Amino acid sequence: NFCHNCWSVIQRKFSNAPCEVYFPRKGTMEWRPHSVSCDVCGTSSHGIKRKKQAPNPQVSKKLRIIAECARGIMHARSQKRVNSKNIMKKITS
Repeated sequence: NFCHNCWSVIQRKFSNAPCEVYFPRKGTMEWRPHSVSCDVCGTSSHGIKRKKQAPNPQVSKKLRIIAECARGIMHARSQKRVNSKNIMKKITS
């Protein structure tokens, strides 16, 4: 399945070679608008600067360690806040 744009580009690019090398003459190509379902341009990435993450990536060991450390730090900070509030309450009462 090729969209019309990719079909015309490929025809122009390989015009000096027989087109049977790349596309069979007997098989007729349907005209289709430029879309994501095209086998050529659908797989290419246009203007994407960052790679997309896999839908369900397996988390690496390093990331797990960093996440656990961050959780521990956040828990320690929240405990310090609670303790300091309790101390202030004791002092004022």
